[in-house]
Amino acid sequence: MPRVISHEQLCAFTERLFEAAGANSEEAVVIANNLVTSSLFGHDSHGAMRIPEYLGFIEDGSIVPGAKIQIEKKSATTAIVDCGQGFGPVGATKAMETAIEMAREQKTASVITRRCNHVARLGAFVQLAADEGMIGIATCNSPMYGDWVVPFGGSEGRLSTNPIAYGVPTEGDPIIADVSTSMAPEGKIRTYMNQGKMVPDGWVQKSDGTPTNNPAEFYGPPKGGILPLGGSAGHKGYALSMLVEILGAAYAGLSSTATDLFGNGVCFLVLDPATFCPLETFKQMTQGMVTYLKSSPPAPGFKEVLVPGELEFRTRRQREVDGISVDDPTWDRMCDFAKQWNVEIP
Repeated sequence: MPRVISHEQLCAFTERLFEAAGANSEEAVVIANNLVTSSLFGHDSHGAMRIPEYLGFIEDGSIVPGAKIQIEKKSATTAIVDCGQGFGPVGATKAMETAIEMAREQKTASVITRRCNHVARLGAFVQLAADEGMIGIATCNSPMYGDWVVPFGGSEGRLSTNPIAYGVPTEGDPIIADVSTSMAPEGKIRTYMNQGKMVPDGWVQKSDGTPTNNPAEFYGPPKGGILPLGGSAGHKGYALSMLVEILGAAYAGLSSTATDLFGNGVCFLVLDPATFCPLETFKQMTQGMVTYLKSSPPAPGFKEVLVPGELEFRTRRQREVDGISVDDPTWDRMCDFAKQWNVEIP
């Protein structure tokens, strides 16, 4: 049975594990908050499940604790942030904070990352912009080792799950959209496998291109593929995935087929809506749009119309009360690391 633990306990346990693994206290706080908050929002595929994965990356040298983050080639509205092969959430947070600072002065900003490890939930960073009254847009790709997604009409992976996210301030909770350009992120498929469940129809295929619901047949060997977003209209998700690849690789002067890269290629765009109208007016307009969308009578099988991020904020409030469910494989690996480093297990 999955273990249910409060987010405060899970956060404190995660901080202790990462400090024991060599992270400094500031890094440990950022990583723990990022991953635990992802689980609070219901995105378990980018939450607690990643804790032992990141600890393993430290052990094998893929993540460098304490890595120096450097801002390079900075202009009034652009910058490259070299994350030093440190923790992805730490480097990406610095990159978004840099973009917000520039957009506050220049009304727009574009920041890309280099040597950035896995950043976990992309929506966390656009929310940083939305919370500051800005519009945040983010794309995120992975190098060749993360090419799980088949191009439309193909049978072998050539693309990452390549998510796109945006955050927009309103008078209430911000609008937060965070979607992969594939039918599902790989981490969600791994979550299904950890829970002993079959994945929904149309998500994945076996290595020979035939469909399957069994995540074990997807992982192989030989490895299968994730289908692009859109089902029979998957050419649309495929086109969006290519845009993410362009912004995460070519735009940064990197090759999407390089075999020596690790982590994520992230592009952040930040826009200040106050450039065109007062911020409060903009918030009123977006809130009015939300109200209008939600006024549509629900179709059969639906209770209500939701806007992007609404379900996640509800989930967060509920899990802050009920706790976070951590699957057995994830918890067992966390406890193994804790025993290895004499860290107290809650």
